[in-house]
Amino acid sequence: MSTATPDATFEAPATLTLFGFPGTPATVRIRPHSRAWRVGGAARTQAVGLVLAPMVALVPPHVPWALGALAGSFFLARRRWHHRFTVEAVTGTCPKCGRDVAPRPAMLRARHALPCDGCHHDLTLELAVGALDGHQAS
Repeated sequence: MSTATPDATFEAPATLTLFGFPGTPATVRIRPHSRAWRVGGAARTQAVGLVLAPMVALVPPHVPWALGALAGSFFLARRRWHHRFTVEAVTGTCPKCGRDVAPRPAMLRARHALPCDGCHHDLTLELAVGALDGHQAS
């Protein structure tokens, strides 16, 4: 069961896993992003790419720079559009070394990898089933 906090984030139960070791329980603080936040960011990114493409096309060889600016802005805009949740913090310990995990805030992914500063392995964060249900900001 997840719990909401006043600053629009919520906490959800999770498990930190590493192949060959039993998983350890964790708590994850997640920030949902509204559709307006995602669309606005994607549109701004695409607009910057459209403005930048003609300017970088002045530098020889002309076409690759313009295509690179357009492709880069498309990639970043698509990434912003799919950024529904941000992992703000994780409270838990590494299954191998037992050290606390302290990741930087990042976009929540289907297979979310977290580095352990103690043993330098990449742990996998597995959210509890239904942890994100009903938490999408509108």
